[in-house]
Amino acid sequence: MDAYWAKIGIGAAAIFGVGMVGVTAAKKGVAELKTVASAPVQEALQRMPGALLNFRLDGRRVGQVRTIEVSNEGEWTPEAVTMTVALESGRAPADLAECSLATEELAHRKDASFRCVSSEEIENEGLVQIGAVTFEPDAVTRPLYVEQRQVRQLERSDLRGLKASINSADGKTVHGVADFDVQTSQGRRERGTVKLDASDGRAVIEIVGEDGRELFRLRADEAGVSINAKDKRGANLLRLLAGDAGVHLDVKTDNK
Repeated sequence: MDAYWAKIGIGAAAIFGVGMVGVTAAKKGVAELKTVASAPVQEALQRMPGALLNFRLDGRRVGQVRTIEVSNEGEWTPEAVTMTVALESGRAPADLAECSLATEELAHRKDASFRCVSSEEIENEGLVQIGAVTFEPDAVTRPLYVEQRQVRQLERSDLRGLKASINSADGKTVHGVADFDVQTSQGRRERGTVKLDASDGRAVIEIVGEDGRELFRLRADEAGVSINAKDKRGANLLRLLAGDAGVHLDVKTDNK
């Protein structure tokens, strides 16, 4: 089965934090979806997007992410990522204006977690600037660094171009759109758009190809989860429905 769009869609669900459905599917594959979808989704969705938007600095929550902009055309430059964070009253560290930011290890965190690093740490750890973060309401802008290996992983991935925007005006809802250009393992270039609409207790992720045809849709709310992935001809690759009535999963097999 050519499940490229299903992989992208499930990966997007994991990235945007749509409960355990996307996360587990991305790690363990489609075969695990039946078991995962049987778990309660309401609790996970109620934690998201609020938890996803929390911005932590040196282990302490200092505010919430309001916007993220990503612009990449093959190289991850110091201008590739821009982020705006609304600081909570009294939570900003006194040395924020001198703080260079580096990403924390994401393995055990579901929110945006960063640390302050010195110029010596930047040099010793081989950190690379990939963007900047602006803290409101004082408009303090600080550079954002990641590990060199993370940049190499991105450069060696299928991704050839990405222009993305994620925003949350109130800290309770998230809207996002990303235009992507990827190269498949067969060398084909695939382009399309990922759209995200998430609020307390509900999430929708869809992918449309460059011809405007829907290729993937995930919808999750208190009633359950539905996933539908199609190929570029419109034929179903994967369909999943999970709710109070049980779980139903159809996967198209490829006999080639």
